[in-house]
Amino acid sequence: MRQSTLFGRTLREAPAEAQTPGHRLMLRAAIARPLAAGFYTWLPLGFRVAKKVERIIREEQDRIGAQEMEMPVLTPAEPWKQTGRWEALEPITFRTKDHNGREFMVSYTHEEFVHLHAMQEIQSYRQMPAIVYHFQSKGRDETRARAGLLRVREFVMKDAYSFDVDQAGLEKSYAAEHRAYARTFERMGLDAISVESDTGAMGGDVAHEFQVLNEAGEDRIAICTNCDYKANLEKATRKIAAKASADGASPATPISTPGATTIDDLERTLRLPASAFLKTLLLRSKDGVVAIVLPGDRAANEPKLRKLLDVANLEFANDADFATVGGVAGFVGPIGLRNARVLVDVSVETRPYVAGANKKDTHLRDVVPGRDFSGERVDVHDVREGDACPRCGGKLEIKRGIEVGNIFAYGTYYAKKMNATFEAEDGTRKPFVGGSYGIGIGRAVQTIIETHHDDRGILWPPSVAPFDVHLIALPVTEPEVRTTAEKVVAELETTGLEVLYDDRDESAGVKFADADLIGIPLRMTVSKRNLKEGKVEIKGRSSADLELVPLSEGLARVRAIVAAWPR
Repeated sequence: MRQSTLFGRTLREAPAEAQTPGHRLMLRAAIARPLAAGFYTWLPLGFRVAKKVERIIREEQDRIGAQEMEMPVLTPAEPWKQTGRWEALEPITFRTKDHNGREFMVSYTHEEFVHLHAMQEIQSYRQMPAIVYHFQSKGRDETRARAGLLRVREFVMKDAYSFDVDQAGLEKSYAAEHRAYARTFERMGLDAISVESDTGAMGGDVAHEFQVLNEAGEDRIAICTNCDYKANLEKATRKIAAKASADGASPATPISTPGATTIDDLERTLRLPASAFLKTLLLRSKDGVVAIVLPGDRAANEPKLRKLLDVANLEFANDADFATVGGVAGFVGPIGLRNARVLVDVSVETRPYVAGANKKDTHLRDVVPGRDFSGERVDVHDVREGDACPRCGGKLEIKRGIEVGNIFAYGTYYAKKMNATFEAEDGTRKPFVGGSYGIGIGRAVQTIIETHHDDRGILWPPSVAPFDVHLIALPVTEPEVRTTAEKVVAELETTGLEVLYDDRDESAGVKFADADLIGIPLRMTVSKRNLKEGKVEIKGRSSADLELVPLSEGLARVRAIVAAWPR
C-alpha cells in the first residue's frame, strides 16, 4: 500500500471532543472517523485492524467447534414481543416499519432469532451440543455515546449461541467459550480478566465479563487483594461482619426531627454517624409498592434491584403510592407500612437504629429489625473500596475497566418463552438449554489503542497491526532511493509480509512522526545516506534502538523478526 494514496490523513492535534487517550489517537492516526454521535466509519487503516481482530475471534471460535453463519440486521417484532423484550428494550433500540406496516428492530442481539433457527434445524438431542456464531451489526440507541468506539450506537459484534440438552452440557459449552475468550484476548494483546457480572437484559443467572483494567473504562470492578474474586460492582457482594446484639434495647420511641429529610440532615441534627440510621426507599413494582430498607451509610445497587424486581427500569413511588402504604415523604420508615412488600437488606443488623416514623418531622429511636418490623432478606446494597471479600474476607479494591466481551448462561430462559424444544432421548419434548457470547469489534480495537500507546502514538501488537512493516523512503525524489525502496517493498510482499510504503514527498520529520503515530510494529528506512554504505535501517516501534544492516541481509532480518512475533 502506497501511503501517498492512502484514504485517510493523520492529524497533528486531536479534535476537542476526543475524551480518552485511545480516542484521541484513533482520530489522529486515521483509524476511524465519526459520522454522527455514536456512529463511526472505519478508514482503511482501522478496517484492516478490525478484520484482523475478526480473524482471531473466528479462529478461536472455530477451534472449539463453533460454526459460522449470518442472521439479518433487521429483525421482525413478533419474536421480541414473544419474549417480552420488545417492551423492555424500547428505550435503547432503533425501530422501523416496512411499507406494509410490519414492525422491525435493528438487531440489539439475536437470542430470539437463533432460537427460531434452532427449532427448525435441530430436531433431536443427537444434534447437540451445537454452537453457532456470526459477525453482525447491532444498533443500540445509547443516550450517552462516549469515548469514540468504547460506547457507540452502531457496531459490529461477534455473537455466538450454544445449544445443549441439559445444564451439564451448557456448563461444558460455557467453559469452552470462556477458554476461547481468554485465548482470543491474549492473542489480541489484551490483558483481560474474567469477572462475575449481572445478566441484565439477557436473562438467566450466570454471566461473566472480560474486563481490561484501564482508567478510560466506565465499568467499576471489585477485585480481592487476597484471592481470585473479581466482580462488576453491578454484581459484587461483600462479607458482612457478625451481627451486633439487640439485647436490652429500649422500645422504639419518637423523636422530633423538623426538616431532617435526608441522612445528611439527620447526621447534623442528631450528631450520629450515617450507619446509625435506616433509610427506606419506596419503589413501584409489577405487584405494587416495595419498601427497601438499607443502613444509612449504604446505597442501593440499582442493577441488583432491577433484577430482584424483574423490571427494566426502577420507578419511585408517587404520592398516591405513599398514601396507600401509609408512608410520609422524607420521614418514611419500615414500621407501620401497610400493603407494601418489605425487603430488608442483608447489611441491616439486628441492633437499634433511628428510622423514619411515617409522620412529618418525626423519627423513631431504638428501632430494632426483627423486633419492630420484618421483611424478606435480600442483598441489594452497594460494594465499596475496602469492603471484605465474600470468599476469603480479604480487602476489596475498586478498579475501572473496559468490558471487551461477555458471556451469559441463560439456560431455558428463551426456549420456554418461545416454546423452542427438541426431542429428548426419552422421547419427550424438552426446551433447549442455551448461552450467548459476545465481543464488540470496535470496542476491542479502541481498547487495544487505550492500552498500547506512548506519547508519540499507537503501539499495535503485531497480531492486529494494519501492516507488518512501514517502509520509509528518504528522500523519495532521489531515483536511487525510490528504485531501491520499491524493490525492497516488492521483495517483502513476495514473502507474504504486509507493507505500508511511505512514498510521499515529505520531510523526514513528518514521515517519522506519522510512522510513530500510526504505530506499525516494524519500520524500515531506505535513505540516501545509508545507501552510500549499502545498508538499510530497521527499528521496532516499541524499541529505542535501531539496526543498520547490509541491504542484502535486510529481507532476511525482517523475516526473522516477524517470524518471532506472537500471532
